[in-house]
Amino acid sequence: MRKAGLLVAGVVLVLAACDPGPGAAPPPAASAVLGAPAGDVAQLVAAVRGGIAQAPSVSFTLEATFGAAPQHATGSLRFDGGATALKMVADSGETRVLGRKTYTRTPVDAVPGKSWIGTDAGSADPVAQAMGAAVPAIVKLPDLSLALTELERTGRIVSAGQTRLDTVAVNHYRLEFDAAKAPELFPEYAEPPLDGKPAKPVTAKLPAELWLDAAQRPVRFAVELPGLGPGLKGTTAYHGWGEPVDIQPPPADQVLDAAELLKKMGR
Repeated sequence: MRKAGLLVAGVVLVLAACDPGPGAAPPPAASAVLGAPAGDVAQLVAAVRGGIAQAPSVSFTLEATFGAAPQHATGSLRFDGGATALKMVADSGETRVLGRKTYTRTPVDAVPGKSWIGTDAGSADPVAQAMGAAVPAIVKLPDLSLALTELERTGRIVSAGQTRLDTVAVNHYRLEFDAAKAPELFPEYAEPPLDGKPAKPVTAKLPAELWLDAAQRPVRFAVELPGLGPGLKGTTAYHGWGEPVDIQPPPADQVLDAAELLKKMGR
């Protein structure tokens, strides 16, 4: 997967050289009474999924650092059962994720009128699958659906308590993800076999924090990915639960398929 990620980055370098709709019912009012923190991971995940289901859209602000380099991004999420749509805009460009398809706005058009690169992890083409799986780690930081899956399968609650974020009463959880329990969820840490030797096992443990309001909806989520170069940290603040968001794929005639481009480049 790391190789596929490098290929995606190479493509960009080469180029550089569901909406609720009108009249939708407003989201349920959030409870003003903060309950006790969840006692285990299963209870916590079920509570958050239930809270999100009552207001399945949200906007966010992300503050991330890769080593000492800061990055600011804004965006939105829409949840539809198991399918999640994400839009994120940062200084480096814009990314949209709809299901297993990812679209990245390129700094310049690859060809006239092609301002987006598209990948599809659900394609039958192995090259396209690898390209589609190589979503940049920073794009994954605000994705609550992914975070809940990682927590459910690999996480534990280190501690839990109650505090306030500004004027909001919240339950605050300190968490840890053990990537060895489900390495397929953490492709950033996968290493290919070298010199006929099997790949090294994924052993990373990721510290995280989660703040939930009285309606069990995330107010803030912070996670650290140690070992990725100088290390990646991200803190996402969520606001406007249940308010409509607009996340659409780019026009098809403006999208260049990344796998096809790589094949033409002879990669």
